[in-house]
Amino acid sequence: MRKSLFSKQLFLYVGILIVSFTILGAMIYNAFSNYYISQKEKILVEQCEKIKSEYEYAYSVGIVSTTQLSKLQYEFQVFYEYLNASVILMSKSGRVEMVSQDVNQKWIGTTIAQDEITKVLSGEIVKIKGKFGGVFKEPVITIGYPIMIDQQILGAIFLNASIPEIVKTTRDIYKIIIICLFVSLFIAFVLVYFSSKTITKPIMQMNEAAKIIANGDFDKRLEFKRDDEIGQLAESFNNMAESLMQLDKVKKDFFANISHDLRSPLTSISGFLTAIIDGTVPVEKQKYYLNIILEETERLSKLANDILDLSKLQSSDIRLEETTFDINELIKKVLEQFENGIVKKNIQTEVVFAAEKSFVFADYDKIQRVLYNLLDNAIKFTDENEKIKIETTLQGEKISVSILDTGRGIEEEHLKNIFDRFFKADSSRGEDKKGSGLGLAIVKEFMKAHQEEIFVKSKVGKGTEFIFTLKLSNVYN
Repeated sequence: MRKSLFSKQLFLYVGILIVSFTILGAMIYNAFSNYYISQKEKILVEQCEKIKSEYEYAYSVGIVSTTQLSKLQYEFQVFYEYLNASVILMSKSGRVEMVSQDVNQKWIGTTIAQDEITKVLSGEIVKIKGKFGGVFKEPVITIGYPIMIDQQILGAIFLNASIPEIVKTTRDIYKIIIICLFVSLFIAFVLVYFSSKTITKPIMQMNEAAKIIANGDFDKRLEFKRDDEIGQLAESFNNMAESLMQLDKVKKDFFANISHDLRSPLTSISGFLTAIIDGTVPVEKQKYYLNIILEETERLSKLANDILDLSKLQSSDIRLEETTFDINELIKKVLEQFENGIVKKNIQTEVVFAAEKSFVFADYDKIQRVLYNLLDNAIKFTDENEKIKIETTLQGEKISVSILDTGRGIEEEHLKNIFDRFFKADSSRGEDKKGSGLGLAIVKEFMKAHQEEIFVKSKVGKGTEFIFTLKLSNVYN
């Protein structure tokens, strides 16, 4: 069974939260336990200091009276009730002199054998963990503190805190921590749930929309607006759908146009040939009609070649045979091929070169095709008695070639599609309908293969300018 993106994301986030909160809880528990024990030990040391002071005072007056002993006994009881700590007072010989009421009184007068006790009676402050020589039934933390006057050991104080009691206290705190973590985890889970929904819901909508578009319905759009990456993706999706719809329209228009372009010359060829064969056309006019048939055949051949060329260009990498040649000479050569069309329309041509000779490093045949297609368009869509200007400009290590006509121009809405295959902006490009809509697409592919730029500027009623760049050959020689 395939899991949805929502369930995967939810499980991932919840897993991360559980692991993170578990580690956090263990760290808090460990830190708190260590802190609590450390503070307990610190308090025990401070209280040892207090008992030591009381005992030293009693010793300094020369006698340990019953009142003073009662006072010590009272403080022992206070320690036990408020600090949960037992007290044992030993003489310098290791004999138990006094204990708090929670300690079995039988230990008074006995000697407890333990190495740490010897260290305390030698003047060291010692921390002991255990049952203190069997005095306690449960493990305790014991702070042993020597009583000294003028560097002379008088005895020792041992304060004992029950380890199980400490653990119980920390466990109570840990329970509170666990409850807080579970509450936080629940809140985090709810937030993650809705966050995941917020992310996956638009993706699911995109998926459904993609299925609709895949079935050929390019009108589907995503309507939600967001300022994040999902919103950008939705916008890109809508732009893609718009482009697909535009491309689909262009393809339909192309096939309608190409059907017309194929049918018209074929009808003419068929009609003229039939007329010649059955004798309808006089012998003296047969040559005239045969020339028309030849022109229509050449037109069909060019159309077929354009379609094949573009198909090859877009299905495989273009191989360039780059050489060094003078772009000025190539422009003159291509311009000469359109002499009849220029004279027929009485078009004024102006050629401005940046230098007497401008050598470029490119594929000669493909750049010739680029110039031919651009000039063919310029002449085709320029009215009679108008003007065409060809100009080259040096730009550092490159040269730009501009072909400007004063024709009717291209509407702004068509400029972004002008290099698309099959595209024909007939309404803005004059009355000539014979183009296949592939010439500029081929030009674009050739310039892309050269890793060069080509762009167009146009205003309706003012004309159109195509500009492309080429590398100067002296950069590479």
